[in-house]
Amino acid sequence: MTAVQRESFVLTGRSVAVLLLVYALVWLGSYWVTALAAPGDNVEQLIWIHSLELGYFKHPPMPTWIMAVAAAIFGPSIGLTYALGGLLTLGSLAIFWKLLCQMRGKAYATVALLAALCITFYCGRLYYYNHNVVMMLWIALAVVLTWQVTIKPSLWAWALLGAVSGLAMLSKYQYVLALAVIGLWWLRIGAWKNPVHVKGTALAAVVGLLVLSPHLYWLTTHDWMPMRYAERTSLGLHLDTAARIKMSWKFAVDWIFNRCMPAWIVLGVALWWGRRKSGTSPKSEQPRTTEDQMLREFWLLWGLIPLLSMLVLCLFTGSFLHLQWGTAFMFLCVPAAMELVRNPAIWGSAAMVRTAWVSFGVLQALVLLQFWLASPMGLSGYKSSHQNHIPVDKIVEGIAPAAHKALGGPVDIIIGPQALAGRISMELPERPRVYAERNLQYSPWIHAQELPRSRIIEVAVLPDPLADGWIRAYGMWAWRPVKIAEGEH
Repeated sequence: MTAVQRESFVLTGRSVAVLLLVYALVWLGSYWVTALAAPGDNVEQLIWIHSLELGYFKHPPMPTWIMAVAAAIFGPSIGLTYALGGLLTLGSLAIFWKLLCQMRGKAYATVALLAALCITFYCGRLYYYNHNVVMMLWIALAVVLTWQVTIKPSLWAWALLGAVSGLAMLSKYQYVLALAVIGLWWLRIGAWKNPVHVKGTALAAVVGLLVLSPHLYWLTTHDWMPMRYAERTSLGLHLDTAARIKMSWKFAVDWIFNRCMPAWIVLGVALWWGRRKSGTSPKSEQPRTTEDQMLREFWLLWGLIPLLSMLVLCLFTGSFLHLQWGTAFMFLCVPAAMELVRNPAIWGSAAMVRTAWVSFGVLQALVLLQFWLASPMGLSGYKSSHQNHIPVDKIVEGIAPAAHKALGGPVDIIIGPQALAGRISMELPERPRVYAERNLQYSPWIHAQELPRSRIIEVAVLPDPLADGWIRAYGMWAWRPVKIAEGEH
């Protein structure tokens, strides 16, 4: 193979942009065509932008602020949430690719990006817009800046790392796992011996706290509401020993052997074929240099510590691990795996790059096929419990005319589970606000004094027989008109 032929398989800045654009069009377009309902996380952000706060009952505010800016420019819509989720996820992977180019060259970065794009969190959930997606962007930037201060210590880089960390904590508290990695790397490079690192660390801490300070103030004045929510839903469940082992095992297996499996196939096939074509074996590869060893340790920390930390959290505290908690960190496992070979430079061979492309194409086709079969337009009954199978349009058809007639006009407020009420709200022409869980603390965009004069309905998932006052909308979904008296919440 000539040098020109080899280079044609290696991604450049322009070809990365084209690849990610095509990838986004294929995956976002597929979900746009097939999904009957948007993810609850996307709907959540469209609900919350009705009131810009310094914090919300479940999470810090950064994703909502970003959505509010985008909605002010383009108008709030489900399609906007899909586009924003895809933009942030693929933007994070583009930053990841650029860093790997600097570390190992474009061929290595090409293989890594193709493998990462096969992780099912990034193709199968590309249309999600939530706190994990926003945090992923800050983590990608934090990895870049951590390496930058390693090779060229400067106070400016440390200050920027502090700002990024503050923004990340404003996105999701789980970023503390990234802070743990940064701290371990600080110890690994002996940063305490370098005055620039010592001063820079202090500067980063100050900048990060300044960025986070408005939200910290909000937490103190709102009874640490997100922490209490996390304690109720995850951190405070206190699973017994058997449940802890089962939960941690399920989480690790899902991360390594489910979500990441397509990435491992890309890397494994590329490595096997590349070695076969070159006639080399692991034992014949050149030993690592000092720089290689440093890169290996850097990526192993980023690839393993978040996973291990979450497993420890479950095993020692009994916390429930939600599988999607790996979203923002999983792409970092790809270079960690690549650095396990004796000579990482081998990933730059022409045979490996070419084979990675072939494996990527085959796997993307298979994952797309599986997605289509599981979609509402695919096999009947296959994966029908997934949220994108909820027939929101039919539910709204069963509610809107009768509700408008019963209330004497358009709906002002919907009471009910946030995801269900939000999906119905986005389909109604009047776009009523959601009174989440009938809790004013959860719904700062609704004020107690307006409730008695508002036209309100409540929605729920209810089996037969229906209680008095409830009306069947469609299938298991029902609604009823609600009148809230003065002083009643």
